[in-house]
Amino acid sequence: MTTVVFTEKNKAAAQIAKILGSGSVSRTSVESIQVYDFKKNSRQWRVMGLAGHIMEYDYPEEYNNWNAVDPKVLLDTAPVKSVTKQSYANAITRLASSADKIILACDFDREGENIGFEARSIAEKVSKAPVKRARFSSLSTGEINRAFEEPVAPDENMAMAAEARQILDLKMGAAFTRYVTLSVRERVRTKGVLSIGPCQTPTCGFVYERERAIRNFKSKDFWKIEALFSTHDSDFTGLHRGGHIQDKAKANAVFARIKDCKVATITKKTVKEAATKAPYPLNTTEFLKCASKFLGISPEQSLEIAEQLYLSGFISYPRTETNRYADDFEFKPILVSFTKGVYAEYALSILSGEITSINGKKDGHDHPPIHPVHYVSQTDIEKVIALSNAWQIYDLIVRHFLANLMQPALFEKTRLEITVKDEIFDSTGSVQKDAGWLRVYPFETKNDKLLPPVEERQNVGIKRITNTKSRTSPPKKLTEAELLTLMDKHGIGTKATAPSHIATNKKRGYFETKGKSVFILETGFTLMDALNNSVPILVKPDIRARIESLIQEVENGEKDFEASLVEGTTLIKEMYSQLTSNKNELVSRLAGTIRDETVVVDKKNYVGECPKCQRVLRMITTDKGRFVGCTGYPKCKNTYSLPKVGAINILRSRKCKKGGVAVVKVGNKYHWAVGIGPCFNCDMEKVCFPPEIIGACPKCDGDMFLINITSKNTRFLGCTKRCGHTRSLPKNGRLTILKKVCERCGWRMIRVKEQDKDAREFCANRVCAQSSSQRKANRRLYG
Repeated sequence: MTTVVFTEKNKAAAQIAKILGSGSVSRTSVESIQVYDFKKNSRQWRVMGLAGHIMEYDYPEEYNNWNAVDPKVLLDTAPVKSVTKQSYANAITRLASSADKIILACDFDREGENIGFEARSIAEKVSKAPVKRARFSSLSTGEINRAFEEPVAPDENMAMAAEARQILDLKMGAAFTRYVTLSVRERVRTKGVLSIGPCQTPTCGFVYERERAIRNFKSKDFWKIEALFSTHDSDFTGLHRGGHIQDKAKANAVFARIKDCKVATITKKTVKEAATKAPYPLNTTEFLKCASKFLGISPEQSLEIAEQLYLSGFISYPRTETNRYADDFEFKPILVSFTKGVYAEYALSILSGEITSINGKKDGHDHPPIHPVHYVSQTDIEKVIALSNAWQIYDLIVRHFLANLMQPALFEKTRLEITVKDEIFDSTGSVQKDAGWLRVYPFETKNDKLLPPVEERQNVGIKRITNTKSRTSPPKKLTEAELLTLMDKHGIGTKATAPSHIATNKKRGYFETKGKSVFILETGFTLMDALNNSVPILVKPDIRARIESLIQEVENGEKDFEASLVEGTTLIKEMYSQLTSNKNELVSRLAGTIRDETVVVDKKNYVGECPKCQRVLRMITTDKGRFVGCTGYPKCKNTYSLPKVGAINILRSRKCKKGGVAVVKVGNKYHWAVGIGPCFNCDMEKVCFPPEIIGACPKCDGDMFLINITSKNTRFLGCTKRCGHTRSLPKNGRLTILKKVCERCGWRMIRVKEQDKDAREFCANRVCAQSSSQRKANRRLYG
């Protein structure tokens, strides 16, 4: 009598076997896959962990040649699901062949159910054993024992919902990526792939929309009138009720009327007590937002750490939409475990009264909110989990759990209305009366803003009144927390997949994060801009949200699996039709950008930005000569001449003070400003290229500097005032002017290194009174 259990990962298999086998477990290997064996109730149990999905959908091999298959054909072609991890399939076959009972114990969510069904489909080929499902939300002893004592039927609707997502995502991703990439390759040579993803693209679209708002923002002037009031040896500020005054004349008129006032009157005082409720329980989206906002940890890393905390039995399952606890949720055992260690003060406080949770309104009917299972120390976590920030994530989850059960934070908020010659100013203050849940939750800072003890009709002094001109600021960059909020609001991805869509965009080079903010990269902006101007339906979240709702309807049993595929494919075809109809506009934008990127990478010929069309200037060589031209040709015919002979080196760190688009060095002879001409004809040459001064000229009030005449293989020192005074320099060897100076004459020291000889350092001033050894050395060097 053998029961075989399939879990989603090996770590979960080990934990479940340890609990069910009461610690008496042996480990064996089947097809090189670890299996945990034990006996329970006279039955032999064998527990094996999978490696996530061991099967994947793909198109038949004959559809893999991009150039031979019309991408549109993929939309009407059924993908095939096959085994991708054969060793796991072989192990399932061997274990199932001797089983009289099979239990699926993968994570209880859509993907977990689907992974379990993959194992079932392989097992059913060799076994007729009944298949059950163990559902649990944490790897705690009580919950695992209960789940395996009361297994249920597998949820086919949930598994098929994941199946529908896999098929529809593959159809759209493969067809659209191939079409866009191949279309661009018709215009420009590139090996790059322009990835279009059903969730990836609208996710990037949110970042693009914010960046577009920033770039298109037009700043406006406004005026702000503020006053500094004084009373009881205490100062406080007030803002004119007009706030940001857009009308300059109005602001000036108000200011002129009151600028010389020295006394104001408190005309109204309002004091209210305000309560700030504790945060709702954590669901996945809120957890990822908090980790990003408070800890600066990316969603992908946060979910990975939470997964390891769950598999180690420290927290509940981290993928859930639920932010409310069930009425029968048992808080007390968890709180009791926290009466020791760093959280003891807060746990004891909660246990001393009635335990009440501040619940949200979302109930995914799958798992409870994310919460700690029991207390563990930082050392305990670091022994088990090698990932950095694991303790910080656990600490956040614990503190959020405790905060949710604590009393509101109470504040006394005061508002003053102050009148200055019929003009009203407002001033607000806030004082914390009871920290409540904020005691355990240091991530939310609520600083006091004190106001002096004043009463209505009381006069106060005016130290100064200012009328400050400011300008409106553009929107700020999206944070990862805000991006997750937008994805959740518009139904892009799920609680489990949202971090992966963000990570995919980073991997593709479409955007990146700096600190907590998301910065779109030029490749991502260009792709989104081209799509938004030609096929906006791809960037907007509307159709993707509809497909997500189709998938949810399959899970809820409201829509047949096949019907969802038909309807989803129809929606994808609608987008594909718009894509093909607007091919020329889309490709023109993308091809030009890819060509520009290729030029920018070519550092030898890349010159800079075209001032006429903002495309890219590059150096072009033909049989008739060379010149600088724009990649926007033939629309932009902007060109610049270059010297006919001499190697050209583009000086990217140099900026022409006369407006040349770039500065180049011609051989080792002279400089040339592109669009203007040779720098030696410019009165700004010495400003742009100041000579390297060696020392004071002995003949006039000029300075001596290095002159190189490459064509004659000659170098010497000359005077900046051109008085005719010169000094010779050694003819041979690499010459370097040093920063240190001669102690006798103050001229710079020079260093000469000839091949196969030791380097020599000496004063550049030949007549400087040096030691006899120095003079002898100079005679040898100068000949």
